[in-house]
Amino acid sequence: MHSFKYLVGEGFRSLWTNRLMSFASIGVLVCCLVLMGSASLISVNISGLMNWLGDQNVVKVFLEDGLTQDQTEEMKQNILNVGNIESIEFVDRQQAYESIINRMTSNPELIMAIDDTGSFLPDAYTVTFADLTRFEETVTLLESLPNVYSVSDKRELAQKLQSINRVVSVVGIWIVGLLFVVSLFIITNTIKLTMYVRRLEISIMKSVGATDWFIRLPFLVEGMVIGILSGAISFGLVTYVYITAMSAVSSVLSFGMISYSKLWVWCLIAFIIAGVLAGAVGSLISISKYLNKEGGLSNA
Repeated sequence: MHSFKYLVGEGFRSLWTNRLMSFASIGVLVCCLVLMGSASLISVNISGLMNWLGDQNVVKVFLEDGLTQDQTEEMKQNILNVGNIESIEFVDRQQAYESIINRMTSNPELIMAIDDTGSFLPDAYTVTFADLTRFEETVTLLESLPNVYSVSDKRELAQKLQSINRVVSVVGIWIVGLLFVVSLFIITNTIKLTMYVRRLEISIMKSVGATDWFIRLPFLVEGMVIGILSGAISFGLVTYVYITAMSAVSSVLSFGMISYSKLWVWCLIAFIIAGVLAGAVGSLISISKYLNKEGGLSNA
């Protein structure tokens, strides 16, 4: 136990002695973890949004301009005749305009730029389907009705979200991979610097019979502490950005981001584990190369 305390203490001492390189290691690893965490959270929210869209059984049937009140009423019956209709509600252009304005109360400049009559908006029927398995068929029938300008559903949006998710995943993997390699390189060089400073001490320890793992432990502790600090800083940064973004998105969209209360524990665990692994791997690579060079492994 005394030896263990000594070795752990040496790891912390080395971290402070080489604080400039340690700071560089932490900085690069934080960048890597923040990008990795951000890409993961974006992907999780896109998947959640796609699931939410998939559960929606509501479409809007926009009517052509210039219809009389009788024609508008007739359209309601035509829509009901399509079948698979659970409920239908008429939304005139003024109601639609007021709904848009209510969602944009935090952007008064944008409100001022919009036509205050709402005349640019079409009248519409909000239609709820009874059976989601007949979604495609029902939308096709609604689009074929006379005096229907368009039918708005979530299929196109879901496809775009899928494309965005793929791009974020691919780009995120490449960037994180590159930064992870850079992080290992800097951590490895930080440990090498520590070994160079302590080369005489390591040589003496080997001479009196110290095992390779006895020598490795302080450097392993140094790398893992770098990883833990990087993970904690990354978690704090991502938490702040996510909560800020969640507040902004929920004020303008009906679909909010996934509550951070459901994610923060997993995020913290992931950041700490990723940081510790990066630090440990970088340390082991560096010290193993040194011991191989010195012929130490044969005595382990």
